[in-house]
Amino acid sequence: MSRKKVLIVGGYGEVGRQIAQILHDRYADLDIALGGRSPGKAVPFESKRVQTVVVDNNAEDPLLYAGDHVSLIINAVNDLQDRLLQSAVRRRIPLIDLTRWTEVFEQSIAKLKNTKLHAPVVLSSGWMAGTASLFAMLNSTNLQNVSVDIHALYSLRDKAGPDSAAYMDRMSIPFHITEPTGSRLVFPMTDPVKVQFPNGYATKCYRLDTPDHMTLLKPGHIDTASFRISFDNKASTYALVGLVKSGIWKMISGDRFRSLRRSLLYNPGTGSAHHLLIHLKGRDSNGRWIERRMGISDPLGQTHLTALGAAVQAEKLLRMPEDEPLAPGIYYPEDLPNARMDRSEIFNFFKQYGVLISQ
Repeated sequence: MSRKKVLIVGGYGEVGRQIAQILHDRYADLDIALGGRSPGKAVPFESKRVQTVVVDNNAEDPLLYAGDHVSLIINAVNDLQDRLLQSAVRRRIPLIDLTRWTEVFEQSIAKLKNTKLHAPVVLSSGWMAGTASLFAMLNSTNLQNVSVDIHALYSLRDKAGPDSAAYMDRMSIPFHITEPTGSRLVFPMTDPVKVQFPNGYATKCYRLDTPDHMTLLKPGHIDTASFRISFDNKASTYALVGLVKSGIWKMISGDRFRSLRRSLLYNPGTGSAHHLLIHLKGRDSNGRWIERRMGISDPLGQTHLTALGAAVQAEKLLRMPEDEPLAPGIYYPEDLPNARMDRSEIFNFFKQYGVLISQ
């Protein structure tokens, strides 16, 4: 690989720091710039190949002071007005974005479809930077009419930055899911399903709005996709379900009560494992119904799994030949597998960093 530079916006945060460390260790010729609003902030680890730059996603042009010759941008902090997105598009720099909940995700896609793109834009806002959808896609090969059910066990003791709690502000907002009979409006924290996770923990999981519902349907062989979540503290899970069902959560929505909502579920600790269970059902080439299950556990937690999800996508872009780059366009994490990076490489990438995968 010829010398390249990656800019990680939000590079001082838990996820950004881990992305930087992973890419730094994998590529000896890669320069890394950590972008944030605070100039002169100390780098999270010492290296002559790591520098800091000022990037403020609330500025009119966030990349004004980011410097030249950036090969790739990874955004790990909210870009609610699409200012960083548009700034990258204008400069023709490939972008991987991890931060958009479904409404902002759809807003960004609508803007991009009316914009001439000269570089790839990878929208990776699904669960754990699209890691859940990526593995669901890998496990759905050779099947048709597939239904995907993704279940996440979220630890309240895990490390987490403030942006990771944004989903709490959307617990009273209904969203659409696609089923064989058509689209249906559902509410968060409803339709419980009993799940046993790879660590043996059994609990009920409840619906949550994530972009995985949309992106997994794009290839055409998947008909339905659902995402559900539970916390590793059953009392907290049932309390949230009760608050949402009773309407109290809606009453405390809005900026005025944000700190109250965050205090109920956002108390990041020193770290805890993150677990996923992916259940697929589809027809094989003979028309028979096949079921597949995959368990994914990261002992280092959800921020680490998110960082790995971003890093594996970055690796694909960094490995593309300069005379044959990835074509301009909108991409999702589950578009990753191809001739440049196959299923076994992706599995080995995650396993190398301690992620446990069972099938």
